[in-house]
Amino acid sequence: MTFFRTHLAECPVIAVLRGLTPVAADEAAKRLWHIGVELVEITVQDAAGFDTLKAVALTAASIGRLIGAGSVTSVEAFERTVSCGASFVVSPGLDVELIDHANDRRVPYLPGVATPSEIQLARSRGVLDQKLFPSRELGGTAFVKAMTGPFPDVQLVPSGGVSIADIDSYLAAGALGVGIGSEITESVGAQVMGDWLALREAAPS
Repeated sequence: MTFFRTHLAECPVIAVLRGLTPVAADEAAKRLWHIGVELVEITVQDAAGFDTLKAVALTAASIGRLIGAGSVTSVEAFERTVSCGASFVVSPGLDVELIDHANDRRVPYLPGVATPSEIQLARSRGVLDQKLFPSRELGGTAFVKAMTGPFPDVQLVPSGGVSIADIDSYLAAGALGVGIGSEITESVGAQVMGDWLALREAAPS
């Protein structure tokens, strides 16, 4: 299986940490890893984001966890995130140059898509796991379900306006997982996420 299919099978959530200080992001990441969220992403839209990524990546490496970089929109930013310790990279949109670069570097990469044409283009470059963004504005679960017909081998990770309460409906529609931001950054949100994961683990298969 691909990197994303392997890890999202364990916990179908990418936790997106945006605009946090290194200390706050480190605390949030450790809380999320503890409850079972495998993939945590730090957005890197400015210099502060890269500083935060680098700090959390040190913690991740020391305890055998995974940290990724989000909002990556150029090859230069891609390389900088890898040098900071990112284990995977996520973009808000589709850029063939970035797909090819990720393939060359053998770094797990989740490009953003918003249309069937973009899904097909990413698929033609060998990318079968794709981020649907912004999901809510694009039709949410209805869009995900509609894309399973023409693209049965592609799996989408909806992000943008997705909440913990939406996870089950997205998974039922055929999503690989979801990206969730501020709702699970704080301890209360992390507890809700932990409760959801516990119920999922206890449910009969």
